[in-house]
Amino acid sequence: MSSSNSTRETSSSAGSPTRSQEFDMDVDHGMPRTDPGKWTVIEVYDFIQSMPGCCEYAEEFRSQEIDGQALLLLKEDHLMTAMNIKLGPALKICSKINTLKTDSATS
Repeated sequence: MSSSNSTRETSSSAGSPTRSQEFDMDVDHGMPRTDPGKWTVIEVYDFIQSMPGCCEYAEEFRSQEIDGQALLLLKEDHLMTAMNIKLGPALKICSKINTLKTDSATS
């Protein structure tokens, strides 16, 4: 058994994969190991769903079509007003977003 969860979706029709890249979760941080600015809506959904206390909000991220680029632009007030997320989870999500920004800037 490896130390990371790896999921790969493929499509039955040639040339149109439902997910273009492997989604590897970093066990230490619970985040995908790719550039977060390039995440798809599904990767953002998986990221939010993996956060303790925030999984109930993952579907809202998907319905709002939040991809990696949009995720990195979100602020607490966006989460609380536009997405009706309570303060506690909004702060947790923003903290993880800030970690993503820091980690991607140093890599």
